[in-house]
Amino acid sequence: MKDITIKGKSIKRELWILLGCFVFAVCVNIFAIIKYSRPAKELFTMIGYVIIVAIITYIVLWAIRLIVLLIVWIIRKLSKR
Repeated sequence: MKDITIKGKSIKRELWILLGCFVFAVCVNIFAIIKYSRPAKELFTMIGYVIIVAIITYIVLWAIRLIVLLIVWIIRKLSKR
């Protein structure tokens, strides 16, 4: 069986994307706290939900990137004919 090698550049890119998703989820949480006049402690008590939202956002972005990659691949295959 062949070993799979993942380059460090790819790992760094994915970690930056995941960090961006987490920052987005925190910003949404801060917006909701301000909009609904909730106490600031919810910024810390809702961290579980923030992590879940970040992971869901990452999965959605991953699926969108995969679809775009497949479309580009199909277009390249069709243009070679």
